[in-house]
Parts: sequence; C-alpha cells; structure tokens
Amino acid sequence: MSGPSYTTDLVDIDLCEAGGKTWAEPLASGWTLGAAPASNDDDAIQGSLSMSKAFNAQGVGGMMVNNGAGITLPTDGAFLGWFLWACPASLYSDADGGIRIMVGTDLSNFLSWDVSGSTSYVYGGWINFAVNTTIAPDDTVGTGLGNSQYCGAAVNNFNSIFKGSPFVSDAYRYGRCEARISGGEAANYATFAGFAAVNDALAARWGLIQAVAGGYLWKGLITLGYGAVVDFRDSNAMIIVDKNVKKVTANFNKIEIRQVGSRVDWTNISFLALGTVSRGRLEVIDDADVNISTCTFTDMDTFIFKANSTLLNSTFRRCGLITQGSAVFTSCTFDSPTVANGGILSNNPANISYGNFISDGAGHAIEINTPGTYAFNGNQFTGYGATGTTDAAIYNNSGGVVTLNIGGGGSSPTYRNGTGASTTINAGQVTLTLTGLIVNSEVRVYSHGTITELAGIEDSGTSFAYSYTYTSGTYVDIVVHKADRIYYRIDNYLLGNADASLPVSQQFDRQYSNP
Repeated sequence: MSGPSYTTDLVDIDLCEAGGKTWAEPLASGWTLGAAPASNDDDAIQGSLSMSKAFNAQGVGGMMVNNGAGITLPTDGAFLGWFLWACPASLYSDADGGIRIMVGTDLSNFLSWDVSGSTSYVYGGWINFAVNTTIAPDDTVGTGLGNSQYCGAAVNNFNSIFKGSPFVSDAYRYGRCEARISGGEAANYATFAGFAAVNDALAARWGLIQAVAGGYLWKGLITLGYGAVVDFRDSNAMIIVDKNVKKVTANFNKIEIRQVGSRVDWTNISFLALGTVSRGRLEVIDDADVNISTCTFTDMDTFIFKANSTLLNSTFRRCGLITQGSAVFTSCTFDSPTVANGGILSNNPANISYGNFISDGAGHAIEINTPGTYAFNGNQFTGYGATGTTDAAIYNNSGGVVTLNIGGGGSSPTYRNGTGASTTINAGQVTLTLTGLIVNSEVRVYSHGTITELAGIEDSGTSFAYSYTYTSGTYVDIVVHKADRIYYRIDNYLLGNADASLPVSQQFDRQYSNP
C-alpha cells in the first residue's frame, strides 16, 4: 500500500485572488448598506487576497459573487464561505440575523439564512460557514432561489464603523464537503493530522478538518477508503464537530468507512458535538477491519457498525441509535442514549459484554431484533424501569423467543416484549474454584457465621468448583479438612461478581498418627 492520500470534492466558486470573479452589492432594497466590495491584501484567510467592504452604516449590507453559471448542490452538501467581521459587538444577535449567508439567481433575487450574530460570534475571527439550500431560509428576496448562480454574505449591524473595512469574505466553494482519505502504510498511516496539514495549507483552507487549539474542528463528510483501501490509525486526539452548521441537513456531518480491505484503528480519540442540527454520524459501509479502543463519543448522532468492528472500553454519552451489525462491544459505557427503543439495536447480544448501561430516565438500553439464545456476560444496568415498562432495560422486538443466559457477574436486566416476542432471563452463575487441594479432602462452604451448608464434597480431587448466583455483599465460610492435614478454614470470604480461583495450601499435621 502507498502513503496516504488527502483530497476533497470541493469546487471553487471564487478564491478572491487577482483575476477572479465579480463581486457586487445586492441590488435589493434593504440589503445595500456599506460600501462596494473591494480587493483586500491585508486580511486574507486563503491565498493572498480577499474581498472586503467598508461599513459606515447601520442596518443590512452584503456582497455576492457571480459564479457565471448555475450551481447544483449535491445531496447533503453545502455552500462554504469564509467570513470575518472586525467588530463583533456591533452586530445584531443571531436571532436578528447578525450574520447571513445568501444564495440566489442574481443580485435582486436570492434567499438568505441567519447563521450567526453577536450571540455566538462573541470573539470574532475567521469562520467557515455552511448552508444547504434545501433548508428553509430566514429571508426571501425577490423571487428567491433560481439557479444558485450567486452567493455571498451579509451583516446586520447597529453601530456604524468609521475606520477600515470590517466586513471580509474569502474562498467561496460548494460540494458534498467531503474529506477523501485513502492509502496509508506502516510508519505512514493516514491520520487526522495528515488531512489537517493539507486542509490548512494557505492555498487550500478547505474548512473540513481544521487544526485548532487542543484538537481538530470537523465538518462535512469524511470518507475513509475513498476509491481505494485506507489504513487509518490515530490516537490521543480531540475531534470537535463544528457547530457553525446550523443551516445544513442532519446527514451533513458524517464519517463513512469504505472498502472491505480497509483498516481503521482509533485509540483514545474523543469526539464532541457542540451543535444540534448535524451532530455527526458514523457508518461502516463496507465490512472493514475497524478497531475502536478507549474512545469517547459525546452528543453525537447515529452509529452503524458491521461484523469486523470491535469496540473496547469506549463511551457513548448522550448519543443516538447504535446499530450493532454483529460488531463486538466489550467493557463499553452507554450513558443516557437519546433513543426511546434502545441505545443499541442488537442482532447478537452475545457480542455485547461487560457493558455499563446508564438510563437517561426514559427508553430502553438495548433493542434486540433477532430471536435466539445468547450468553450475556457482565453487563450492568442503572436507572432502568421494571419489566414490562417502556423504560425496561431490554426491549425484545424480535417477534420471537429470546433467552439471555446471564454470566460474568452481570445483573439480570428487566425487559419488555414487543409483538409476538417472549423473553427468558436465566440468572447468571459465577464460579469460585478452590485449587491446590490434596486429593480426597473434605470441602464445605457455609453461609457466613452459620452452619447452613451451601456446597461441599466428601472426597475432592485437586480442585473444587462452587457455583452460585451472584448477589452483592454475600460472605461465606470455607472449610477444608483431611485427616493428615492441619484443619484449613477461611472465614468471612466475600463472593465476587466474576469467576475466580482461590489457592488452598494444606499443611501436613505433624501430630497426626495413623491408627
């Protein structure tokens, strides 16, 4: 395999460089305040030039670029544009359209979307905004949207700015906003940092995976395995799902893993969604080798895995539906899922073990959609309702019989049956094995402080297995005796919630006399 490849589908509308396309003010009444746009060689975010506009005015003023032909936006795609306003406190609030993105037929007929303002644009600076034209606009000017030939930005300003040109635009593009990643090999794997280095180059500044303080700011579609296999391995990174995507589709921010031969390894990667419109989705499209360990996903949307996906010691906090697809989940935490029928849609509960399921006060932990008998080991449930309720831990929606054999110290979950379904929960058995016994020893296990025998044997082998149903805080007394050995006793032994071994050391009794 070759080294990593980092590309994008973005199409340039105008990069605001010399010889670029024509920028002008809207002609529509009420959108014309401020001066005409002019080239600016001081404030570019991409390349060496930008377009700026003096704004010694109060009210709405904008600038738009003529693409020269109509634009067809891909499904779930967006127009992207870089925006800067030098005086953030002078803007009207988000709700009043302090910052707006416009797309339309010409300078007199367009739609506008309120994307920010003084409420959220507190510290100013360059921001790359995204707008999908299928989203309901906040303003319709003239006949509205025709062929999407023009696009740009506007501000709603309540305090005239007498110095300089505070309103700056740069690098307008459109597309599915896709970060396309393939390739990667030992000592040169594909990584988030690798893409960000290409994204952040002065000639690019795509705004897709951008290096920021403490991690990476992500928006758009990340395709791991675009057109060819990828070997993507990364660790110890923070990925922030961009919140400046208020006017896009829910599917806009998404990660897709493609190509059966691909491999994706994430270790200690944290994903954090700050917005609510497009919270970030992940889907394994082809059954690649996916390994996710000690990762955290917070406030994200849906996840779809397949059989070759393995997740270990990872946390999903306030996330949407996780479709198991036969993936293996071990020692993962599912905290406050936002889905009523179940945080996980499971086709194989046996592949979910030692999980920690925490209710948000409503809904199920797991929805099972495939009948069968499953080992169900080590899973713990907190805050779920009684059997038969809409917030029981398990929702058997398979239309058939599901049997869960609880093991590994797991708790017995409550359950609810869907149409045609029935559920059996077999309480888990845990085994304590005494090892190193002298053959033909007598072994007794008593309830602590009593003579109530729980298990025992007259003539042992070299080991003795005591199986029990785990109950928290259970203590026992263990006695081992053989005629030629010193009496062996363990008092007040706390039974654990998982299989364990207890070595026994029986000492020869020097006082023993064989009659």
